[in-house]
Amino acid sequence: MTDRERQDFEMFRRYMEEIAEEPAIQPLKQTPQHKGVTSFAHCVAVAAMSYKIAKKLGWDVDPKSLARGAMLHDFYLYDTETMPYSDYQHSLVHPKLSLENAEKVFDLNNKERNIILSHMWPIPGAPLPRSREAWLVCVADKICATREMYGRKKK
Repeated sequence: MTDRERQDFEMFRRYMEEIAEEPAIQPLKQTPQHKGVTSFAHCVAVAAMSYKIAKKLGWDVDPKSLARGAMLHDFYLYDTETMPYSDYQHSLVHPKLSLENAEKVFDLNNKERNIILSHMWPIPGAPLPRSREAWLVCVADKICATREMYGRKKK
């Protein structure tokens, strides 16, 4: 690992921790999402997977935007098991709610906003990811959600 890669990883980790320690984020640790996985654990997994994919592809990414966008992409704060929406409605509504919640607490840049809003692409009606970071979170979200919902059970 080069010095630059080490610096990028440390910045990425620091931004993840900054989000994780924010008091407004704490309810995500009790918010169910996929088959016993909390929204917080899912967001951490998506952030880590996004970073891992970026490094595998050799992509130079903005560690701050990637960490913040990934950690906030599902900041919608309702139980998907008892939500008042159909699955399709949830797919379109929750990114907007997540962005609204995130903007109440954090000063987001345009890249972070697009990461949050576009992570459900290619669902019809979902905005297109417009940066490498947004594409990474979009793909990582699908991988992590699939593992959480259909992955092999631990013994």
